Amino acid sequence: MATPARFYRTPHEFTMAFMANVAKTSATAVTGQQKGRHRHRPGKPYAGVSGDELAGKVFANMRSVARMIATVSDPNRPHTDWTVRQFVAQTVHLIHRGIKNAKRMKALRTHQTARGYGCSAERVPELWEEFIRDLQMKMKLDEDDPQELCAWVEYQVRFKIHPLADGSGRLATALAAWIMFRAGRAIPNYSFLQRSEMHAKLREGEVAFREYYLRVCFSEGGPKELTPTGTNPPDEAAA
Repeated sequence: MATPARFYRTPHEFTMAFMANVAKTSATAVTGQQKGRHRHRPGKPYAGVSGDELAGKVFANMRSVARMIATVSDPNRPHTDWTVRQFVAQTVHLIHRGIKNAKRMKALRTHQTARGYGCSAERVPELWEEFIRDLQMKMKLDEDDPQELCAWVEYQVRFKIHPLADGSGRLATALAAWIMFRAGRAIPNYSFLQRSEMHAKLREGEVAFREYYLRVCFSEGGPKELTPTGTNPPDEAAA
């Protein structure tokens, strides 16, 4: 594969774009609120610290993920099986580094999710392994359009499988950024995402979500129908 031009002039420029995406899509990184805190689901682990403390750690950890992406994204590096697996494993480790109860939070999910997210807990190991194999092959063959691959990854990780006990959304954000960064292109722009609309599109299915994701996250300047004045609309719902 030919070496693509770098889209970001410096690692700091990439990190700023990446952290803007984290702030837009991860309530945990902003408020420290974990889903289901007030409606406890059997088997779901919680951090056991204040919201402010958790948010600070999560935000700092995601900065470490950004630095890792910038470091390992050599476009001439062959993406063998272990390389993809190593990226996923290291990302999961960094997402939860230094957080109380991290061992349980970064494990594969064993509880049922709310709002229809994720497969049954019993199927998580099987579907997650299938996803890893498929992603390894797609990145090794390098035949898929990177934007299309991001949409597929986001749907699989954020919604269809939702593999981790905590942090699946952050993992999806990191994987999408890695795919685009190593291709020498701009990472998805989540500025125009409305979380309530994103959740609705995820529930509609992969085709509806793919169309929404590509239109909103990769349209230059953002989708005109969502931003007629060219301004960034306020978020409508907390995740």
